[in-house]
Amino acid sequence: MNTHHFVAFDIGATSGRTILATIENNKLRLKELNRFPNQIINVNNKFYWDIFALYESLKEGLKIASEETTDICAIGIDTWGVDFVYIGEDDTILSLPRSYRDPYTNG
Repeated sequence: MNTHHFVAFDIGATSGRTILATIENNKLRLKELNRFPNQIINVNNKFYWDIFALYESLKEGLKIASEETTDICAIGIDTWGVDFVYIGEDDTILSLPRSYRDPYTNG
């Protein structure tokens, strides 16, 4: 029997979830392992994504997945795509990711 396990993180504008995908006997089975909030934090009236909380949520999702199986073939992360973060010339992050909901981002 040939079985493959994959972990997928689906992160939207208000929440995320961890999915364990299993392919066995040419069939795909999906299992939602957990859900977690994706929140904006307000720092000096500027809106940022709380990437530290997201990081902790991803670690928790991986922990839960590893309790289901230790044979994980791949991990994927899907997120919303309308925000940005400033990167320095040396590729370091210069600030937290600014939320598209911040008035600063209005054209």
